[in-house]
Amino acid sequence: MSDSSTYTPTAGQPIPTPADFPVSWEDPADAKLTWVMDNHATEPMAALICSVSKAFLRGFNSAFSQLGMPIQLRVAFINGFPYVAAMPTATPPEVVMKTIGAVNRVAPAIVKLLMGRMAAGMEKQQLEKLDPILARLDSYWQDDLLPEIHQHHAYFESCDLRGLSLEQLRVHFAESLKRTERLAELHMRATSPAMAAMGLFEELYCELFEGAAPLDAMRLLQGFDNQSLAGDRMLWDLSRAALTIPSVRQVLAECAAADVIPALEGSSEGRRFLADLRAFLNQYGQRFNVFGAITEPSWIEDPTPAIECLKAYITRPEGKPEAEQAWLAAGREKAVAEARARLAGYPQPVVMRFETLLKAAQSGTSIKEDSHWAILPSFYQMRRLALEFGRRLAEAHVLESADDVFYLTGDELLYGEAAQALRARSEEQSTDAALQQRVHERKAQFEHFRHITPPPMLGTRPAFEPPDGGPIFRSVGSEMRVIGGSGDSQELKGEAGSAGVVRGIARVLHSLAEANKLQAGDVLVTERTLPPWTPLFATAAAVVTDYGGVLSHCAIVAREYHIPAVVGTGRATKTFHDGQLLEVDGTAGVVRVLDN
Repeated sequence: MSDSSTYTPTAGQPIPTPADFPVSWEDPADAKLTWVMDNHATEPMAALICSVSKAFLRGFNSAFSQLGMPIQLRVAFINGFPYVAAMPTATPPEVVMKTIGAVNRVAPAIVKLLMGRMAAGMEKQQLEKLDPILARLDSYWQDDLLPEIHQHHAYFESCDLRGLSLEQLRVHFAESLKRTERLAELHMRATSPAMAAMGLFEELYCELFEGAAPLDAMRLLQGFDNQSLAGDRMLWDLSRAALTIPSVRQVLAECAAADVIPALEGSSEGRRFLADLRAFLNQYGQRFNVFGAITEPSWIEDPTPAIECLKAYITRPEGKPEAEQAWLAAGREKAVAEARARLAGYPQPVVMRFETLLKAAQSGTSIKEDSHWAILPSFYQMRRLALEFGRRLAEAHVLESADDVFYLTGDELLYGEAAQALRARSEEQSTDAALQQRVHERKAQFEHFRHITPPPMLGTRPAFEPPDGGPIFRSVGSEMRVIGGSGDSQELKGEAGSAGVVRGIARVLHSLAEANKLQAGDVLVTERTLPPWTPLFATAAAVVTDYGGVLSHCAIVAREYHIPAVVGTGRATKTFHDGQLLEVDGTAGVVRVLDN
């Protein structure tokens, strides 16, 4: 078989797969779809994560329908890796698709024109749905979505898992999956309009003001608070408090992160500081080193990443995050005033559209971050719930350890052998080893494919390039965007995410578990960042990512920390390595190696 990394199939042809990555489709028709590997995944997913991910996807699709987005997503877990196919809700008959593909081979310009017109129609329908939301985006979030989100969080927090009977635990698990699905829907119902507002504002700004770049538009959206920044400030304040307590400062400076808590427990000052650290973790610790990886401990269970940040923060000079935010807000207001002055002679409808999108985009910058914090607790709560099942299965000698529960599916816990085994235990009946054997097989498969690089695409290459979809679709897909890819081992091009030029030592991080590698003034190089990563922005001098656009989490947070960022390079983590001296030009979107 041809190597899929070097062979690109023609339009409409099957995509070859590597010999070490066998693919078996449950439905043969799926082989005709184009499946793209979800680049959030850094390794195969255990079975229970797949079940939770499917609940999230159902929630996303429900939100797409309510927002009038003409797509639905499907997910297939191939060798543990998630592959996603986007399905138009009004798919043309297969014969029509084949005809378009045939025309594209001989007259691609005609197909491009037709696709452009279709995209324009889709964009118009989207705006009709979104405009009423954008006109009141802040109240839409605060009044329509957030109260229900808080209700779901309260439900999770109020449950005493140890006190539940087996039947109550099963009911709670089923209900928690439903609430997880609903939280995913609410998250997407918030995130999509927020991203769309930012994307539409950026496009309008660049259209109105000749020579303007996306980063010019982003200056009008900076300096707004959000949950990520609030959590970072709380951690920063802890570091400033540590500096005033000699015994705590000494422990953080001299002890390895894993030894900090035992050392602090040895003194009254240390115990008081630990109480404040635990208060931070109770509020902001329901996060994982890898987003959504419920197989790994949360920060509440293992606060090592937070302690690594504290250890880095105490080496930083005195600073006030509130002053930095105020400075950014002042720059924002100046940029807004300048833009309004330049709009003085424009027709009133244009000015009104500018003001509507400006207000929505400014709200959207906070909502985008805060909506991530709406779903983080659901991952944490599903982990707690799974471990309670695992504890009972291990006590019943059905599983060897509580962690083995992650290699079972949700249905197996609710209705299959796992549920039957626990019921048999409660009735003092014997059980067999079939379930544990299945766990062993899945663990072996997981371990095998951890060392295999999955192909980026599976199935069949599209018969023609899909339409661009306009600023709404581009903005919603900003986290997965790849703009760069051009360059060599000495210089790489991406998108300008946050302005400025700095030089620093490269530190390539694939997980927050590696946070201890990042020292003050280093350049953080990673696939992407998500809300759990924000404390690292106070340490890094700049950030470079494989994925993301100007509206991605990394770019937004980098601008709030006023550090350069180059995003969407496509291959920064494979091009650069630890210890290289890099120059990051966040204004031009270029990263250069200054030495080897």
